[in-house]
Amino acid sequence: MSKPRAARALVGSLALLVAAGCGGERAPGPAGPSAAGSSSSIAIVGVTVIHPGRPSAAGSSSSIAIVGVTVIHPGRDGAAAQERDRTVLVQGDRITAVGPAASTPPPAGARVIDGRGRWLIPGLIDSHVHFFQSGNPFTRPDAADFTSAVPYADEVARNKARLPATFKVWLASGVTSVLDCGGPMWNFDMRDQARRTAAAPRVEVAGPLVSLIDRPPLALDDPPIIKVTSPEEARALVARELPRHPDFIKMWFIHLPTGDLVAEEAIARAAAEAAHAAGLRFLVHATELEVAKAALRAGADILVHSVFDRPVDDEFIALAAKRRAILIPTLWVTAGYAAVLGRTFEPTEEERRLADPEILAAMSKVPHTIPERASRTVPAAAMESLPRLWAAGITVALGTDAGNIGTLHGPSVFREARLMVQAGLTPAQVLRSATVNGARALGLEDQLGDVAVGKRADLVLLDADPLLSVDNLSRARVVVRAGQVFDPAQLMTSIR
Repeated sequence: MSKPRAARALVGSLALLVAAGCGGERAPGPAGPSAAGSSSSIAIVGVTVIHPGRPSAAGSSSSIAIVGVTVIHPGRDGAAAQERDRTVLVQGDRITAVGPAASTPPPAGARVIDGRGRWLIPGLIDSHVHFFQSGNPFTRPDAADFTSAVPYADEVARNKARLPATFKVWLASGVTSVLDCGGPMWNFDMRDQARRTAAAPRVEVAGPLVSLIDRPPLALDDPPIIKVTSPEEARALVARELPRHPDFIKMWFIHLPTGDLVAEEAIARAAAEAAHAAGLRFLVHATELEVAKAALRAGADILVHSVFDRPVDDEFIALAAKRRAILIPTLWVTAGYAAVLGRTFEPTEEERRLADPEILAAMSKVPHTIPERASRTVPAAAMESLPRLWAAGITVALGTDAGNIGTLHGPSVFREARLMVQAGLTPAQVLRSATVNGARALGLEDQLGDVAVGKRADLVLLDADPLLSVDNLSRARVVVRAGQVFDPAQLMTSIR
């Protein structure tokens, strides 16, 4: 375990002791579940209703009891994955009991949430997002130059100012943790803001990307992508980021036809070694098969995309297995660009309900099409490879690359989940990729990814069974983040 992770684990252990015996945790926040059988009402039994979207002002001894619920354990298979008629108790930000409803009474004074006829899952995890990007047509001038309509400096200022709303759409979508796979140095300030904000997901971040190419349109005075030309420069960039305590180091491994892949692999290896020496894992963007193999040989711990140019082969699978690497497919992102830039983007029902309305409004404001971008589709090779990777035992974590044009923060997880099913995974496997495997991607598998005693109280109460259809993942009635309870509908109302 890395030093930062070890420190966090120690803090988490102390918090669990406090939650179990001392009652000294901060109060769980706003409450908002509904009674079984109701499509809109919110029933909190025996307690004062706290307005969802704001933290509770209740005393430090308050606790939560979700009663009569079907608990889903994504790490288990078959019938063992579900436990019916359970009560789940939460104290502070930890789960303190999961047991039969008949023998697990709520503590005196607890907020009791009626879970009858509903399903409880761990909070969803999106293992690939970018907060420096908004998802609107103006967020990547290096890919679609609309700066005459919206100057990029204005877009960046908008993104910073809009962070509270962006945090809320993640929670409203049932996503309680995200991995930001790289951005400007202000990424670290964004992480700090999320940690200070009750209505925000847990955010883990990488800083500026170690890159083999420049992206001047994105630079301004705080570039998200920084070109290096040697192993020494790669090590120096990693060293520059370390004082801000990144959770990961990320490389943008773009191999051009004129490039020297052997020399580029040496640069990647230098960045990986510098990251590992600091106790950090190394993320790599590499979307071609040979480049992805080079990244794995160099020391990649997580490939933040699948291979897009052709299906994976035995050598790739052997390399990934040897590294125990995690793969994040990101199936929708290229099609998202095409839909917006080809002016064919149609929001899904979940996006109309759960996306930032300001971003949705911008989708119709594309000044003109970008033909080379508008022709892209879901990568067939990645779709073909996904079930093979899963069958080979490669850890697959759901990630969207949210923030890119057409991939919206929050409800993009539902597009991604559907594509994973279309590629050949079952709803249970997709749920595992978005919980258990997402926790592993974050390096927090001891704290997240299951509804179990000692885990953090990041939970989603669903109105329908997600093991029957991934569509049901979008039917969140209540979201619990670090022991604070939120009503998704009221979160969205608060940002309109």
